[in-house]
Amino acid sequence: MPEYEVIVIYEAGLTEEALEAQVESFRGFLERERAELLEVQKWGRRRLAFEIKKKREGSYVLFRVKSKPTFPQAVDRHLKFAEVVLRYLAVRVERAARAKAATGAAASGAEREGS
Repeated sequence: MPEYEVIVIYEAGLTEEALEAQVESFRGFLERERAELLEVQKWGRRRLAFEIKKKREGSYVLFRVKSKPTFPQAVDRHLKFAEVVLRYLAVRVERAARAKAATGAAASGAEREGS
């Protein structure tokens, strides 16, 4: 199955509990789609490069997922009308990029151990 990265920018005004509820909602969506969740990274609140829906900041969350090739269309249907979602993007991760990321992570881990 192909691997995807989905970045979602939620409204910055969400409380930590509300943001966690949104993440859990997305996990439920992944279960319904029979997708395998590999990783969730909460990047926190960041300033946007430009206004989106009259907002200057957003809370970023990255989801790494393995799913079928129709996954990006399903994400679009799920997130398109969510009021707390400012922007989202689902992209397929190529095998070469995954291998390079794994090699880079192993190398940085070895550097930390050597310090």
